[in-house]
Amino acid sequence: MFTREKIVLKLLNQLPQPVSQPVFVNLVFLLRHETPLRNMSSFYDFVPYKYGPFSFTLYRELERLISNGYVREVEGKLASLQSVAFAGPLAPLGKATVRYVVGNYGNTSREAILEDVSRRYPWFALNSELPQRHSASLEPPLGAQPAAYTSGYEGMSVETFFNRLLKQGIRLLIDVRANPVSRKYGFAGSRLRQFCEQLGLSYRHEPCLGIPRWARSDLNDVASYRRLFRHYEESILSAQSKKIVELGSIMSAIPSVLVCFEKDVDRCHRGCLAPYIARESGLQVIHL
Repeated sequence: MFTREKIVLKLLNQLPQPVSQPVFVNLVFLLRHETPLRNMSSFYDFVPYKYGPFSFTLYRELERLISNGYVREVEGKLASLQSVAFAGPLAPLGKATVRYVVGNYGNTSREAILEDVSRRYPWFALNSELPQRHSASLEPPLGAQPAAYTSGYEGMSVETFFNRLLKQGIRLLIDVRANPVSRKYGFAGSRLRQFCEQLGLSYRHEPCLGIPRWARSDLNDVASYRRLFRHYEESILSAQSKKIVELGSIMSAIPSVLVCFEKDVDRCHRGCLAPYIARESGLQVIHL
């Protein structure tokens, strides 16, 4: 069991009464933003969603905790099962952060918690479906200026990745992986498409612009990457001129981003692809 799961179990265990899922998510959000857990890179990240802050990862793990008998859900409210022992001890830091949130918010009403988080963290109220919790001072970000944007998700949670795109004003995610699989939660193509739809973005997969896995073996120095990208330009991009023109037209009309795995664009084929699109469309290349 992850440390973060132990912390949310401790939170549910210490609350004076069962809580609804929106309140639970907001309380975990406060753990993240108002305690030393802000410095814990593996703790949950959040995006603006229907009831304020939301974490896809938290919900996935909550479902697992329920199915494994650590958490019970009755009439839409969550509680820790007192009879179920934690899977290992919780460090003092985790206990202290839970005490802080329970002491400050444990007896606060549902309406008051949602209102308070919305007021103090307006970015996360951006997509709220509850009009009374919209912040009048925060308008949705304008669409990004047309450019050949690119981004890699390496080292990010799916929530951090989407926050970056939303704040930039991106509207379309163009997945340029040949095979959109990922061992990191949230980044497989089908899941990425689902999350895009939930956050008001569009998703498009262009496997013809990816590099087959077999071609990426033995990449261990600058020379090997140069060979790979030369092969990519000569064997793949040269045969995809129509697709490149098509994407140039799309990216000129809709704020879009080319997405692949690598954080370092110099180690990713999108660093070759974006200039091709830019030359056809007159767009500037911007690596997010």
